[in-house]
Amino acid sequence: MKYRYLFFVLGLMTISCSASVLDEIAALEAQKGQGRPASTTVSSKPETDTPPPKVKPAKPYTLPNGTVINLNDYTLVLFMQAHCPYCQQFDPQLAELSKQTGFSVFAYTLDGQGDAAFPNAAPAPQSVVQTFFGNGMPVMTPTVFLVEVNTLRTYPLLQGMTSMPDVLNRINSHLIAITAGGK
Repeated sequence: MKYRYLFFVLGLMTISCSASVLDEIAALEAQKGQGRPASTTVSSKPETDTPPPKVKPAKPYTLPNGTVINLNDYTLVLFMQAHCPYCQQFDPQLAELSKQTGFSVFAYTLDGQGDAAFPNAAPAPQSVVQTFFGNGMPVMTPTVFLVEVNTLRTYPLLQGMTSMPDVLNRINSHLIAITAGGK
């Protein structure tokens, strides 16, 4: 009885393989006379039109020294907490600065909750906290880092409540140093 079952299964496998081969032969026959070169490979899989990867259009930003950078190459990373009184004051101002200048902000939350300015803040895994704060910086909120997205180099910008003119000055100073080959 075992052998009958085994032969039955093997027979089914042979039939399904034959059907696959027959499909490929039929596809080859269908291509005859359509002007395709003989070396063209025909697959039984349907061709899919995959769009080319989308390239973000450049977001130019002019630094105080006249250097123009692409804001797509940088992002601000904010560490915040929903119930931090300093974050409640700082975060809406940073969100407004982001809208005015075009700098993107990625918000991490240390308490698992977003706030009104960044309601979709991502919970910060311990590995991320260690990566950003591991150089001896105290873990506190709000804290903002500048990140080069192509190299993942991070630059600490500020900790605690800071005025937006000071935030922008720190961003510009770091970007001038980075583009000049410093830091």
